[in-house]
Amino acid sequence: MKHLWFLPLTLFALAGCIGSEPAGTECDIERCWIHLDEPEVVFYHAYDTMAGVPVTADNPGVKVIPSAADSVVFSARWDARVCTPVPIYFQVTPGATLYRVVDGKEVPFQNGTAVDLNATGVNEHTVQTFIVRSEDRQWHRTYRVCIQIPPMPSYPEEGFLFRFDAYGLEPNEGKYYVWTESNPFLQDLPWANGNPGYRLSVSSARPEDYPTVPMADGGVDGGPCLRLRTCDTGGFGRMVNMRLAAGNHFIGTFDVSNALRDALAATRFGQPFAYKPRLMRGFYRYTPGATMQNHNGETIQDAVDECDIYAVFYRNVDDNGNQIQLDGSNVTTSPAIVAMARIDRSTIDREGKKWTPFSLPFVYQQDVTDEDIRQKRCSITIVFSSSQDGGNFIGAIGSTLWIDEVTLECDY
Repeated sequence: MKHLWFLPLTLFALAGCIGSEPAGTECDIERCWIHLDEPEVVFYHAYDTMAGVPVTADNPGVKVIPSAADSVVFSARWDARVCTPVPIYFQVTPGATLYRVVDGKEVPFQNGTAVDLNATGVNEHTVQTFIVRSEDRQWHRTYRVCIQIPPMPSYPEEGFLFRFDAYGLEPNEGKYYVWTESNPFLQDLPWANGNPGYRLSVSSARPEDYPTVPMADGGVDGGPCLRLRTCDTGGFGRMVNMRLAAGNHFIGTFDVSNALRDALAATRFGQPFAYKPRLMRGFYRYTPGATMQNHNGETIQDAVDECDIYAVFYRNVDDNGNQIQLDGSNVTTSPAIVAMARIDRSTIDREGKKWTPFSLPFVYQQDVTDEDIRQKRCSITIVFSSSQDGGNFIGAIGSTLWIDEVTLECDY
């Protein structure tokens, strides 16, 4: 009995440990937006007053700043001018504190404060620096915030040529390849693919084993090209009933955080486009895999896999000004589609021995005005896939599509 006095002391010590949670270490800007009385004077769409990428395809007007970002950029209209301070707002990680750097000193920032983000032309803009410090004060991140004005839309007579020659390994882990656009007229065009999703399934894969990879000297003219291949997703893929990953490449973004929950919604297609597309042409080679399988991995008798090559031009804003972004569930069926160009499956060359040219005219399903196009009320996506129904995990392992020298011709 003489040792019982230890018990309340011990319980008191444990209670103290349980009750005192460690201070947070996160220090991110999660969301950022600015207020303008007439946003359409500066931006193509009212929702562009919020920076970042859409959270979900079904609610694209709500955006977040990517966790790897070190800058917050608002992209204005090419003819816009911002000459007065604008109120700006931030959402940072809970517990963190936001500071603005003024004359080299950190000043606590109050949301809604008007900040000089003047932008008067291409490469003529004011950059403000903000610092987020974590709750435990041990960590911080620095962000550059600005409004940028893109160059005036211009159209080369030969059309927009995509060579797929600007690529490198993903910068964080170097596990797979990513692409940027080298065409000087369209350098803000985002190319994406499902490689990040494949990373979740087969984490041990080498970069060259992923579904979408570059071929450094395999192109039409001996230069780089794309190689898209339908791959087995291994044991993890079988466990979640996503047994294959088609090689794909498209204009848009891929939300890896949503890939296992809703793969079709994770694939977001399109980028605002200030031109009226007329024709897409280029070169491809294709060989289908040996055995077609359904999403359960069962063989589909007497079926042959088919690649897909298409482009979609669609309205990116509804009558109420809300943003529209197509995803894998509606990219070829949405009523927002203005025009589509797609390869005829009956014409696909499945021998894969030589480069085959394709020329796909845009078939317009509804009228669009010149003003709609100039004000970027329409978006464009271009899509390539080694298995046409790969989004539903149907295809043939080993199906391979090579793509090169794609040109998008526009009326203006």
